[in-house]
Amino acid sequence: MLRVGNIRNKWQKRLIRPLYAQTQAYPYAAVLDPSLRDSDHAFVAPTNATQPGGRSANAFTYKNGLVPGTVMVKGAGEGVLVATGADPADNTPGTLTNRAFGLLANFVGGEIDDLGSENFVGVWRGPDSVFEILAPGFNDTGLAAAYAAAAVGASVPLYAGTDGRLTYLASPSNRQVVANLIERPSASRIVVDLRV
Repeated sequence: MLRVGNIRNKWQKRLIRPLYAQTQAYPYAAVLDPSLRDSDHAFVAPTNATQPGGRSANAFTYKNGLVPGTVMVKGAGEGVLVATGADPADNTPGTLTNRAFGLLANFVGGEIDDLGSENFVGVWRGPDSVFEILAPGFNDTGLAAAYAAAAVGASVPLYAGTDGRLTYLASPSNRQVVANLIERPSASRIVVDLRV
């Protein structure tokens, strides 16, 4: 259940919905990295100054909080951080690899918050699971053209953007594919096949 802090948000919908996840996906019980809370346990949006390993852009926030569908990476222990969109590093022990761990299941911080002062979040994981993601849980820039140009049945790969949301990249370098686009019915809704 959403903890709505303002009556104007009472009609807010979940931004991520599992469509085919009964055996393919699971919500992993994770903990927000301590860098995402201040000394009073209030949410702190990830920026270059606050996130371990740094960022090239601030994480996307909606009504001052993180949104479901945000790509998460593994931190220390059971901790998770918002993906930076950087190329995955090698898997050297003790380094932040930027490999996608899954998609955030909760609203975190701001006017719409599932957590309050708790740090426990769900992260959807599971290759071959299918999810519907509603805007603004993804970056639609260039997605319509890529989807229209793709051959029938061809996949359009989606990556972790610099703001942490799923995004299409025309030149992805060696970035990790987080999901494949199955359908883009409109700018406010996509259906993806999760790859992590």
